Amino acid sequence: MDGRILVFGSPKQRNVLPGEKYQDEFERAVEIFRDVADVAQSLGVTLALEPLARTETNFMVTAEETVKMIQAVDHPACRLHLDVNAMSNEKKSISEIIDASRKFLAYFHANDPNLRGPGFGNVDFVPIARSLRRAQYDGIISVEVFNYKPDSKTIARESLAFLKRTFREAGAI
Repeated sequence: MDGRILVFGSPKQRNVLPGEKYQDEFERAVEIFRDVADVAQSLGVTLALEPLARTETNFMVTAEETVKMIQAVDHPACRLHLDVNAMSNEKKSISEIIDASRKFLAYFHANDPNLRGPGFGNVDFVPIARSLRRAQYDGIISVEVFNYKPDSKTIARESLAFLKRTFREAGAI
């Protein structure tokens, strides 16, 4: 399929289990991600680690924590994947998160905490678009949804139109 980004999301598969120590799991993950990044790089692929909300997992739950993982892995093929829904659960604003982690950014999900597409909820995407522009992000922005009402075609069409309008308004395209 010629994909160039491999996202590590997998919320339940990465939980620190009861009785396990966070630091031990962190160090184990560093070694695993470094090995995966070696293989990914040899294939021209980037491994993008995705922070997820605390409601989904207990490991890599903020962009800052995930950047620490990426720094520990210390491999050019290991980068950051940001997700609007997940960032909405953090204490910092989405713009602050993007600004703070921009040099690690490899992939971006445009979605909403209501599990629908951008424009189907209350997230203001203009500051997000401006932050991505400041970050000089020129990678993929994909729409990720889990609630497909009214239907997938409508969500795809309206999400794309909303993002185009928003990014134009922000001066990002």
